[in-house]
Amino acid sequence: MRRCRRLPRLRLVPPALFVLFGTIYAVIARVALRAFPFSGDEYSYFLQAELFARGVLKAPAPPNADLLRVDHVVIDSWVRSKYPPGTSALLALGVKAGAAWLVTPLEGVVTLVFVWLAARALLGARHAILAVLVMGISPLFALEAATFFSHTATTMWLAAAFAAVTAWSLSRRAAWLPLAGFAIGCAFLTRPLDALMFAAALIALRSWRVLVLTGAGALPLLGVHFAYQAAQWGSPLRDGYTAYEPTFTAIYGAETAEPPLSLLRMVNPLQQWFHVDICASFVGPWTLPGAVLLAVFGAVAVGVGHRAREMRNVAVAIVVVALVALVPTVSSTGDDGPRPRYLSTSLLTVALLAGPGWDSARELLRQRLGDRWTRTLGIVAIVFAFVQTGAVAIDRARAIEVRGGLYEVVRAQGIAAGVVLVRARWPTRYARNGPFFDRPVLYLSAPPEMTVDQVAKRFPGRAIYEATEGELWRVERRL
Repeated sequence: MRRCRRLPRLRLVPPALFVLFGTIYAVIARVALRAFPFSGDEYSYFLQAELFARGVLKAPAPPNADLLRVDHVVIDSWVRSKYPPGTSALLALGVKAGAAWLVTPLEGVVTLVFVWLAARALLGARHAILAVLVMGISPLFALEAATFFSHTATTMWLAAAFAAVTAWSLSRRAAWLPLAGFAIGCAFLTRPLDALMFAAALIALRSWRVLVLTGAGALPLLGVHFAYQAAQWGSPLRDGYTAYEPTFTAIYGAETAEPPLSLLRMVNPLQQWFHVDICASFVGPWTLPGAVLLAVFGAVAVGVGHRAREMRNVAVAIVVVALVALVPTVSSTGDDGPRPRYLSTSLLTVALLAGPGWDSARELLRQRLGDRWTRTLGIVAIVFAFVQTGAVAIDRARAIEVRGGLYEVVRAQGIAAGVVLVRARWPTRYARNGPFFDRPVLYLSAPPEMTVDQVAKRFPGRAIYEATEGELWRVERRL
């Protein structure tokens, strides 16, 4: 009877968690992060979303484009983001609705639904709830689900692919595999490398049929990707990173602007140290405390003959492939995003295997600590994760106050029209004028040696202001 009473309660827990986490992500996005695209990456995605919302791929470059460069946006004859279109296509729906900030929190909730479906099918209702809890409250996932970064959308598509492959592993119905491939294709439109890594992890299933059918499902989306590149960059084999590289080099130097993938990184001790730091931060403050260790226990606990064994192999392969792919990638310390965000997809593995791992760890802890302290330890870990999520949100909110301070000061001074000459160490981080450059206040990322008089000659008849970077921005009218 007791078991029968608990069953309806378990059914209420997942939707309650979806609502709880969705609310947390939305509040962080709107209140703490002010719906502000903090990093240049986020702004670039948002700019492309504005273009898509207007039904165009790119906009004509404005006059004086050399003074209007902005991070991660290609401005030559045209203006457009250097990134693949997937993230911006989803954000464009929010732009059209006037709530672009809400898109990523919704993507986060959808991701949790797919994680729950896969875990419930493989491990049962209780472990599925734990998987949602581990994923949803991980500070890495929670923060990304409140920003404009592409990692949440990618994880959503790959969680959908994982759930579809899970359905195939339990039923052997071939129709699930093209659906998984379609989701992988959507991830390819968002973050191609992550999609390729996930596809490589499917080799763990040791089935050519799986690879062929998922590949068939992904193929139309790969066609869209290469058609997009042809339309934006003039060739299906040319991407935005290549087009933006000269600008990136001019702004930040050749070392910073190195290609994101390079075999030279494998023999660079400094870069490998950065990679160790990324892994350490993933294990430490950016996931639920102890969750990674629990996933290791879980990988061992799901033994041969277990119904989840096949997908356990895929889950482990996701992490292995991600770690191997990390070795040749660039990872400098100057980063506006969470340090371990390139391992975001590995959260799927941690969430899935944490439940079986907790069962194994709990028995060991009970023998040493007893039932009460074992439960207390689990509760403390969950509470700590909530606190840590709040801490990273507050830290990002403070950074946004600084990054967005220029625009706040301009508004506070009642400047409704004119040209603002940005004097900052990195002025391209602040020359945010939208894709159409039709706003009454125009921000310039001019070279430091350019004078106010020279600016005035380029923009005759317009008021000229000079903004000087500091803890508090100073904005003064010059002409």
